[in-house]
Amino acid sequence: MNGHHTGPPDSPAQDAELSRVDTAVEPALPWLTARRAITFVIAWLAAFSVGSLAISSPFASEARAGATPDYWHVMYLHALLIGMVGLIALVVLEMFEGSCSRHVRVGIVLGVIAATMLTAIGGIWDTRVPGAEVAMWTQIAGFFALDEILLFLIIGFAEAWRRGDRAARSLPFITALLAAVSMLIAALMGHLAGWILEYGNHPAVLGRYAHFVGVPFATFRDNLIGSHSHEMAVASMALVVAAAVYRFGYRAATGVSRVLSRTGMALIAVGVVAMTVVYVAMAATSWAVPTLFQSANGTNGVAGDDILTGVLVMGGGLLALWPIAWHAAAAAHARLGWLFPVAAAWAWTGVVLGVVIAGFWIEMHETFFGAGSASAKGAANDAIFTWLHQDVGLFLMPALVAVLLAADRLAARSYQGVIGWSAIGAVSLLLLGGGVWVFVDPALHGTGYLLSSLGMALLGVSIAVTIAAGVLGDSKLRLLPHRPHRPAHVAHG
Repeated sequence: MNGHHTGPPDSPAQDAELSRVDTAVEPALPWLTARRAITFVIAWLAAFSVGSLAISSPFASEARAGATPDYWHVMYLHALLIGMVGLIALVVLEMFEGSCSRHVRVGIVLGVIAATMLTAIGGIWDTRVPGAEVAMWTQIAGFFALDEILLFLIIGFAEAWRRGDRAARSLPFITALLAAVSMLIAALMGHLAGWILEYGNHPAVLGRYAHFVGVPFATFRDNLIGSHSHEMAVASMALVVAAAVYRFGYRAATGVSRVLSRTGMALIAVGVVAMTVVYVAMAATSWAVPTLFQSANGTNGVAGDDILTGVLVMGGGLLALWPIAWHAAAAAHARLGWLFPVAAAWAWTGVVLGVVIAGFWIEMHETFFGAGSASAKGAANDAIFTWLHQDVGLFLMPALVAVLLAADRLAARSYQGVIGWSAIGAVSLLLLGGGVWVFVDPALHGTGYLLSSLGMALLGVSIAVTIAAGVLGDSKLRLLPHRPHRPAHVAHG
């Protein structure tokens, strides 16, 4: 399973993959297959996201970058983000097929289902802190399930490394392992921040530690929250891009494509380690990352951690994915064999353009955009960008890559054209609409809004067809008896 399948429609290779994904992950749970788990999570998130439109459309989730986040909005959106991480874990499990034991697979699949449902159910009513205790603890149970998912991922990766699996000696695999460790560290920081939000300086050792490192207690709490959110988002991006690069042909690439892709993966791996160290240091000490390229008496400038994550992780993903997509397009012998790799690379281009390049430009022109100030000349532009770069660039585009990986695993050829082309169209419209909206006309319901809404609608088509492919495929294929995975018989290369 080293790269993107390029055989003819309904070829034996694809039939084998479609059959494996319908194999029960545990004999005692014959209904629990990878297809059903992945389809359920995508469908659940699609349904739950409809509710998020009420709180995460422009100016509703955060009126501007400097506004104090609404606690309920944050916790509601956590339900989507935890589910997204769960979906990424499931597709990672499928991309590195022979790398996990049966017990690890069961633990991850059950953990994903629990985390997705509990965080969503709790997030609907977790409206204030303190006060919404039942809803809060429901979400906390889901957060602990996320910890379990990450622990099982790490255990599964460690098992594969110890066995010497071929996949385990690849840069995407190593990067995925590093990303899972980073996500677990970020989750632990989030737990501590949540405890402080609910219980304050209890036990008092927390306050004494903040005093020891030389920061006010509220600053210590805010540093934990900031480091947690930034590290979790970027590490999950690294995890999904590593899986995509491996799946779409990392081992099959040759020549310049091979060199460029490996260079990109190396940048991501270095970036994950570096940003983990930086965010832990920012959370646990009084150290603050420096702002670089300052001007206008320090008003303009790019935060050092943004450069670190934007260039190494997000930029590295672009460098790793496009050569693979190019190689897949050049080598494809079947209709549409190149489509998903190109769609994934184009989605990652959306990440770089919408988060890195646009974000750096805005940070270097804060005298206009205002850095969250409501009185700045470009405050309306900045408010739109706050929504677009976070919800679309950091969350939706990586989630689209995960959906494409799921569709590549689940969908027969007859579905893939609609899924891939609607994904490419969605990214294109979101980039065009976002650019117009942020840099040309920030009118709330103007041209940028219209183009971005059309992009969202096309994205909905891609997701809906993926769900349909998952459901219909499950009804057509026979449920196979479970056979433990034997790495020696799994084709990684």
